[in-house]
This record gives sequence, C-alpha cells and structure tokens, in this order.
Amino acid sequence: MSYDITPSQERALLRLLDKVMEVMRDDRPFNPDDPAFGTLKSSEFHMPEGGGKQYVFTNGAFPEARMNLSTRPDPLDYSDDRLKVRVVPVSFELWLHNALAGVSRRLLEQRLDLAGYWVDSDGIRYEKNDMGPGLPPANLLHSYRYRANAGENGRFPVDVELFFLDPAPNNPSGKVRLDRITIDRDYSYLTPAMRKKKREEQNQKKRQTYGYMDLCTGATCPESGVWEGWTKDGPTDVMRFERGQQFDAVRTVSLEQGGSCPMVPGQWFWLCSVNEETGTVWKGISLKG
Repeated sequence: MSYDITPSQERALLRLLDKVMEVMRDDRPFNPDDPAFGTLKSSEFHMPEGGGKQYVFTNGAFPEARMNLSTRPDPLDYSDDRLKVRVVPVSFELWLHNALAGVSRRLLEQRLDLAGYWVDSDGIRYEKNDMGPGLPPANLLHSYRYRANAGENGRFPVDVELFFLDPAPNNPSGKVRLDRITIDRDYSYLTPAMRKKKREEQNQKKRQTYGYMDLCTGATCPESGVWEGWTKDGPTDVMRFERGQQFDAVRTVSLEQGGSCPMVPGQWFWLCSVNEETGTVWKGISLKG
C-alpha cells in the first residue's frame, strides 16, 4: 500500500533528514529526545563488542514507519577495551511501511547535499548513482547510492542510499514511491588484530613525532598518556603524565630492579595511551593489571 506524501509529511521528512545529517556528517551531539526524530520507543544494547545501542523511534508523520539510529564504540579509537571507548553514531535507517508517492529524488539529493558518485568499502569511487532495479522478487525496488558532500561543517564521510519502488510494468500510470533511506558513516571494518596493528602504528608515529620535540624534564606534556623516561644510559622509567603537566626527573635505576634511587634530568618518549596501559608489558613488567 502507498499514499501521496502530504505537505506536512514532507516538512517532517526534511526536518528529520537535516537532523540526521547534522549528527552523522557534522558530528553534532546525538540527542534521542530531539523531537525531530519523533518519540523514542526503545533503546537496546546490541553490539557484540559492547557499548553500542540501537535507538528505535516512532514518528507521528509516518506512523507505520520503522526508524532507528545505531551507535557503537568509536572505530577510530583503537583501544582494546571497547567498553572504555566513547560511543558514536554509525547508521540510520528510515523504512516506510507504506511507501510514499510524490517524493522528489532531486529534492532529497539537494537537501542532503549528495554527490554524483558513490564510494565502495575499498574506497573505490564510481561516477554514477543509479544502481538499477533489484532482482526478483524485489524487481521493483530501485536503489540509488551516494557519497554526501562534506559541506561547510562535515567531519565524517557519509554514504546515503535511497530506495524507490518503480511502477509495475502492467501499471504505466503508477507512481514512483519512496520506500527506504539509509545514512551511514564510512568507517572501515577492523578486527581486534587489525586494531592492535593500528594501535602499534599510531603509537610508533606519536613516539617519532614527540621524539623530535625533545621533551625533557621540566617540559610540558603535550598529551595525556604513559611515557617512557630515558637517561643517557637508555630507558629506565615509566610514568603516567597528564596533558599540561611538567615532565618529572627520570630514575637512574631501571624500574624492573625496583627500590628507590637517585633521580636525574632526562628525556621522555610516548609509550601508550592510558586505556592501553592495562596489559602493556615494558621491559618484562606488566604496567597495570
């Protein structure tokens, strides 16, 4: 069953999509109580790695629609303990139970500021949007894929797919109807092993970058984390510093030997973030846990 979209429904749809793009592309705070989404029906933890939720909404403008926004631990944070990672929005879906006729695809393309191409999971760009009709029995379902333009405030690449129902061949007077809209942030899929490799690469890059800064005793710490202290004889110390804190003197006797010892001016190198401290082994010593 389908209906012609009313002016009030069109206003509600555009308001909803504006809000979703602000959250997904521009990284504006997600507030599940924002009336643009409608009314929050439920929110459930659903991600295997923990932390993520699926928020389900009802909207008076589309009473039969299924609408949900999903969050998950930030894929750009490579920490191993995913429960300590901040949660970010990753996907939105509006599925109309009763497809709406009279929705202009061109209007949606303009309102969402969509480009004339789409990008696949490998980062390959395709100069088209029309993906054609589906296979039977969904041969009337016609999809269009897009990469959203970044605009003035864009902080994340966003992929959009519009689904329309084409008229049946035996009904040439029928109307094209909007069936579904999906909006997703373009995050790469990472396994725990891939995240570990990313952490190692990230830490090595930071170690090199901060190493060039010659951060010695008395200098200001540029980033909160666990730092490795060096004397002229090599690495002897590990300490947690907060951003803005002054670097301390360095032990003269290596930490694994234990006990008190004289402290001398030394140089400090990045080791890992605080979230990675648990389980990190330094010179045979488990730093925490």
